[in-house]
Amino acid sequence: MTASFAPRLRRGALAAFLGLGSLALAACALPVNRQPVQQSYRLTAPDIRTAPLPQPTVIQLLPVRAAAGFQSSAMMYSRSPDTLETYRDSRWLAAPAQLVGEAIARTLSRQPWVSAVQRQAVLVNAPWALHCSLNRLEHDVHGDLGSVHLDLVCELANQRTSRIAAHWHFDGSQAIKLNDAAHFAQGAQTLLDQALKGIVDHPRAAVAQSSGEAGQPRESN
Repeated sequence: MTASFAPRLRRGALAAFLGLGSLALAACALPVNRQPVQQSYRLTAPDIRTAPLPQPTVIQLLPVRAAAGFQSSAMMYSRSPDTLETYRDSRWLAAPAQLVGEAIARTLSRQPWVSAVQRQAVLVNAPWALHCSLNRLEHDVHGDLGSVHLDLVCELANQRTSRIAAHWHFDGSQAIKLNDAAHFAQGAQTLLDQALKGIVDHPRAAVAQSSGEAGQPRESN
């Protein structure tokens, strides 16, 4: 190998190395197809306050029953009355019936006329039992228009008389500005807040009537 050939060989090797380095940097700059980030949404209990009654009572809250299609944490939407689909990258934090049940329990436990809300363990024989069924919680999409639909049925039983003291049905919808999961969750929370007012008012009226006291109006939040 001649003396002049060795430097040329080294220069060629250096150029090849720099070329490979440039290709590696270019590859790092290329977009990478990553899995979409999974978003989770929850439903919370609003700050609803009511007036006390002479004697606080215990309420047994039975598990909220979910209709078919609403037993998982999937966020459901429909484009027609006979279809029901799920969001790909967005979910509820838990099954909607569980989230609704937790919101009911927290809301009732804040009321001064409720001494305790029993859910899993039965410590005493509660005079009242509340049971709700979640029939629908979905995002209805019609072209560019969208709305949230919440359908919830509740019954309050007087366990001392073995009779239904109150039965009511909340069936409401809330228009939303954008057809996405975030606005769906906001609309669902608005409807749940409205439903929870009835879930507080109806049992309180039944308890007040049972104790011989007329129901009092709700205090402002």
